[in-house]
Amino acid sequence: MPDVPDLEVRHRPVQVRGRVRFEAILREARALLAERGVDGFTIDDVAHRADIPVGSVYQFFPNKYAIVAELDARDTQALVEDLEAAASRFPTEDWQAETNHIIDIVAKHWAEDPSRRAVWLAMRSTAATRTAAAAHFQRLAMLLEPIVAELTPHLSAERRRTVAEVIVEVGQSMLHFSVSDGQPRPAMVAELKRMLRAYLRAVALDA
Repeated sequence: MPDVPDLEVRHRPVQVRGRVRFEAILREARALLAERGVDGFTIDDVAHRADIPVGSVYQFFPNKYAIVAELDARDTQALVEDLEAAASRFPTEDWQAETNHIIDIVAKHWAEDPSRRAVWLAMRSTAATRTAAAAHFQRLAMLLEPIVAELTPHLSAERRRTVAEVIVEVGQSMLHFSVSDGQPRPAMVAELKRMLRAYLRAVALDA
């Protein structure tokens, strides 16, 4: 499958009918991703499942990878909102409990919608989608930096960014693994909490 450079949404609907179709496209594409993977469906399949003309799909999206990128952007935005709310609760006297709380909030997205894993995997399928995924990754890391700074004021800005990136990478990888069989695995989330608490303690003590 060749790399697809165009991931831009062609048109974001304003009218109610268009918004309904737009959401139906995203909903059915997400379901197809979960069922078949990114190589297992076409734009025609999305149109058929959404019960709309194929031309209407192309009115909004140039290709299926643009749909995948839009799904990932939405998944990322939900995490952004979680992290923005979490940052407002720092500094805190009990950062370990707050860390657990943040992980519980974030893990709920995967527990309620395991298709996030299918979207995450699909974003690694082309050079263009990998570039978009990297931008989403950096957005999350940037939001974590102020939290890391509260716990590790002795670290340089560069080191704090590295720590934030490690947290995002480990956190997302473990959460995707926690739904790898299609069902939430709370034990994996518990292990993620243990890992990140230990890592943050080690970083905080590393003067």
